[in-house]
Amino acid sequence: MELIARIRHRVGYVWYWRVKHWWLDTQSGRVAQITAAVLFALGTVAETVRMTLAALTPPAAGAPHQAIIGVIIVLIVALVAAVVAIAMMPKPKQPAAQQAQTPVTDDGQNARRAYGTVWVDDSFLLAWAVVGRDPIKASGGK
Repeated sequence: MELIARIRHRVGYVWYWRVKHWWLDTQSGRVAQITAAVLFALGTVAETVRMTLAALTPPAAGAPHQAIIGVIIVLIVALVAAVVAIAMMPKPKQPAAQQAQTPVTDDGQNARRAYGTVWVDDSFLLAWAVVGRDPIKASGGK
């Protein structure tokens, strides 16, 4: 194997599984998960505080109108996008009131045994059962 292929194999496959095992299956990986979650939460809180303080500071003269216009434009774009999404949504088709055709099983037919990777053209149905006719009943917390 050439050098570049060996490096790609080692980095792309071997180290991927080692890092995955460390992250998911070891105690230090669990500590790293908790640390990452805490850092993410602290970053989120810090950004929220920064945005709140920026919103509470008084704007310069003439700036409030520009900010309000920007918010109005964003709301109009969101409203138009929602209307277009609702208009483009596919309408559900009503099911036909016909009797469904159930497959037929032949009594005494054996399942074909295929060993290895093969392609079986003559598929058959070994069994058929109608399920889902009884409604699900809640026990009511009893």
